[in-house]
Amino acid sequence: MTKNVVEELKNNPNIDLIAPVTGRFDLALRLKQNTPEQIVQLVSQIRQIQGIQTTQTLFGFNGINGAHFQNQMPLGISLFNVTSPIETFVNQLKTFPGLIEAWTTPGQFDIVALWQARTSDEIVKSAFEKFPTLKGIAHSETLLAPTPLFKQ
Repeated sequence: MTKNVVEELKNNPNIDLIAPVTGRFDLALRLKQNTPEQIVQLVSQIRQIQGIQTTQTLFGFNGINGAHFQNQMPLGISLFNVTSPIETFVNQLKTFPGLIEAWTTPGQFDIVALWQARTSDEIVKSAFEKFPTLKGIAHSETLLAPTPLFKQ
């Protein structure tokens, strides 16, 4: 991923979060709420940017909003597959410190959650120490965004 990719994404008014992340993905974006047709068009535009090789899109459905994003704070993006009823698992997430939002998603993952902590180390510690205490996780993966860009 090049700096030009991020610069071009910054200019898109339909993107409100750009987060270079650790893990198997290079970049995570949060798109502003749109119709499914508009999202398909936006993802098509994103795929045309030189330097973007592949994309994966998650659509959030039933979800919860907690706190608001805090600029200058690292972001954790956690992807969960769960064995318990989704509502039960989401209720556990509601008590998680720093939770910004959590959404059910069809496809490869059951739930995507965004949360923040004061430091990247706190996010890593939570992913390894706190998440395993949640009941009903079949699999989880947390992407760390040490320096996310929040657009207003």
